[in-house]
Amino acid sequence: MSNFSICSLDHLNSSVLFLVFRLVPLLSIPSYILAWVFITRNKSKVVQAVKKLYLKQMLINFMSVILLCTVICPLLIPPIPGYFMTGLLATLRLNVALPLVIMTHVVLLVSLVIMQLFKHQLVTLSDLRYTKKFELSVKIIRWLFYFCYLMMAVVAISILPALSIEFDVDGFRREAFEFFNNSVCFCPQMFIADPRQWEIYIPYFCSIFFGGICCFTGVSSVLTCLKIVYDSRKIVSRETLTLQRNFTFILMYQACVCVALIIVPLAIVSTLFYADISILDNGLHFLLLISSQGAVNNLMHIVSALWRKFRKKLRLQSNQSWKSTAMWSTTATNVVT
Repeated sequence: MSNFSICSLDHLNSSVLFLVFRLVPLLSIPSYILAWVFITRNKSKVVQAVKKLYLKQMLINFMSVILLCTVICPLLIPPIPGYFMTGLLATLRLNVALPLVIMTHVVLLVSLVIMQLFKHQLVTLSDLRYTKKFELSVKIIRWLFYFCYLMMAVVAISILPALSIEFDVDGFRREAFEFFNNSVCFCPQMFIADPRQWEIYIPYFCSIFFGGICCFTGVSSVLTCLKIVYDSRKIVSRETLTLQRNFTFILMYQACVCVALIIVPLAIVSTLFYADISILDNGLHFLLLISSQGAVNNLMHIVSALWRKFRKKLRLQSNQSWKSTAMWSTTATNVVT
């Protein structure tokens, strides 16, 4: 029952938001190149220890942007519970639930790398500043990390049965068409599912629980790291203390970016399955937030590197000025003598 007229979204051709969304991978390439250059050239021991994790994070972020903006390019058509594919996958006769499964796994990979960075900082600080005072709290938080990894696997597995929705989607398409009175329900590019099905609500609630436990674990880890750094301020050098404190703040920045640009938009979009919420412009605002996460994360590396270069230049200028002043002072003394 599908035809070209009902399955085409011609109004998107004049949408600036849609054009920007499709161009996000191209527009974000400079930020990835700059971040890669600054990371590979950074000689700091703190950065060198996690360089591979940083580069893996950048690769996963860029891969997710290409998947979201080019391969899948999903659009929301509220209040229909689902998404409409306009990317490369729309031209292939694949399972319409496949993009949902792929993007869920990619988001889990993004979360995994961030959790590994948090765990690395906690373990490193606790090993270097080993005291009985933090032994119990560090042990509990490390177990929380393992529990997060377990929940990550649960979410990854729980989303797989969504692929079976394809087999009985035709019946639900007819019911949805009669309820929403929108013929787009019959489009093969439209993934539509009954939110009452266990294939939808089980991964939905598992994902919510996973997001909550990850946020709690991340906050607990950061607070513990800051406490360890503060208590060891008289033991280690000022330079080491500054590096470790800055790295902890970088983790806080990454966590805030992940929450603001991934977790919150995905939570709002996922709620479309269970609540009649107002979403304008086919959800492009939320998709832009999610797709910009990698570029915003790269700013952390770019800005910090530029700031270090700026401070180094100021120190060189200050040293040259001091040497010039000292030379003139010495010359004047010799003349008087």
